[in-house]
Amino acid sequence: GLPDGPTQVVCGAANARVGIKIPFATIGAELPGDFQIKKAKLRGVESFGMLCGQTELKAGDDDTGLWELAADAPVGKDIREYLNLNDKLIEIDLTPNRSDCLSVKGVARETGVLFRAPVQGPVINPVAASIQDTFPVSLNAGAACSRYVGRVIRNIDISRPSPVWLQYKLARAGLRSIDAVVDITNYLLIELGQPMHAFDLDALADRIVVRHAKPGEKIRLLDQSELALNAGTLVIADDKKACALAGVMGGSESAVNDKSREIFLESAFFTPSMIQGKARSYGLHTDSSHRFERGVAPDLQRHAIESATALILEIVGGKPGPVIDVVDKANMPERNSRQAM
Repeated sequence: GLPDGPTQVVCGAANARVGIKIPFATIGAELPGDFQIKKAKLRGVESFGMLCGQTELKAGDDDTGLWELAADAPVGKDIREYLNLNDKLIEIDLTPNRSDCLSVKGVARETGVLFRAPVQGPVINPVAASIQDTFPVSLNAGAACSRYVGRVIRNIDISRPSPVWLQYKLARAGLRSIDAVVDITNYLLIELGQPMHAFDLDALADRIVVRHAKPGEKIRLLDQSELALNAGTLVIADDKKACALAGVMGGSESAVNDKSREIFLESAFFTPSMIQGKARSYGLHTDSSHRFERGVAPDLQRHAIESATALILEIVGGKPGPVIDVVDKANMPERNSRQAM
């Protein structure tokens, strides 16, 4: 438990300052690696406990200083309770044909079948448009992309951080919190199995075009690497440039950043055979490419974008336009009963 009254602790972290909420290991606490906290004397000053960073608690990879918790974190509460860390993490090895289990929803469905138990999927309600703004989309890649669902959301406040529950759900799934919009798309990737991407709407020129790259066309990706694209690589472009490596990674020029106010949210279906090997040929492997290569259900896109919209409005606010659902019926695949809805 917490000591009575103020406690003296010696700490050299650069971000230590009055008023922050941080994890505090009291005397007797055991940290990962069988490290027990004892009373110590540093440069002649007694220290009763330790203020902790993420790496010391093996709860993340941020080693820049103390782990700053939300301003409303309850003082004195066990951090394992506050961050819901007393859960169980289950790692599942999947064969490539079981892409339906690359999500919490898919694993729940499979578990329900194995144990003949009822499964309650997430309730996803459509979010009504409050503005009429849309952004035009053209599908020019034939069978490679037969469905593209998108939505404009204006007036978001990207300075609002992801809530604690979202950050730590991602951390427990091995993903780093970046900003609220990216975190929401990553959360739904894990929950539903549908990769999504958000563009900074102001960085897009005229329309979205799903097409194959022109030989030698270049793109700078989110990881700041610049690629010269091979002909036949599927890209999401606008009228001036390639904006994303389809099914793999977004481009840095059109990415959501700390000044973004308007976004265009996309949720697409890419034919697995058209995505397979493309990421690897550029030395890349992402959570998105891992799923698109193995197959994402062709009727999941709208559910995902509605769910993402609801979370975006809840966390960073904004005004959503109507959902646009562009379908190339001639190239839509037949439904596979094993693909999780």
